[in-house]
Amino acid sequence: MAITFPRPMPEAGAARQTFELGRRDFLSPETGGRVGSIAVGPPVWVAEWSLGQGGPRRADEWVAFVDSLEGSKRLFVGRDLSRPYPLAYQDTALAGLTRAAGGAFNGAASAWSIDTDDDGAPILVLSGLPAFFRLSRRDYVGFRWTTEGVERRALVRLAKDYTGTGEGWGLLPIQPAVPSIVPPTATAHFDLPGCLMRLIPDKTVIGAMDRRLAPAVTVAAIQDLLP
Repeated sequence: MAITFPRPMPEAGAARQTFELGRRDFLSPETGGRVGSIAVGPPVWVAEWSLGQGGPRRADEWVAFVDSLEGSKRLFVGRDLSRPYPLAYQDTALAGLTRAAGGAFNGAASAWSIDTDDDGAPILVLSGLPAFFRLSRRDYVGFRWTTEGVERRALVRLAKDYTGTGEGWGLLPIQPAVPSIVPPTATAHFDLPGCLMRLIPDKTVIGAMDRRLAPAVTVAAIQDLLP
């Protein structure tokens, strides 16, 4: 059976993880003491996953995953493994929820748009959510769409706790802003949100085996913002 790309993450979880925004900013001190800041390109997600003493089967799954990506050539869907669903719904995986307007909730908003608050910070406006949908800081909203038949993904994260309205609306404070490459036809969703990533080859290491014949594995990756 052929492997399709972008690949999902291995089902065997990692023992340690870093999943954070990488910002490319330059500081420009002025003679009067002020410090200017210039962003060079949009922020992107940067991640690292490391296995612990999980045994050879777990290591085999990750080694095969790394092999299939051919260094940085192939794409995969990278995720924060600690947040497959919003924190309030981790135990149920969003099962059993209904939209405020009626009908089963499948994890995706009915519609979305973008706005800003009074300070210019990004706000994601969603409709079609369950009534009083509970979200926590560090929950994620994913975006998925296809370009010429190829899957695309992007990802934003909540900056603070938020509870939606009884009518199923949400005005979510997020970081970063929704990337400009995300088309208005994309689906905004809360189930297994992720983004397209490529391996960082010089930081991805398949190390020595322990006495159980399980190699140490560290996988490093960076987001690729593909339209």
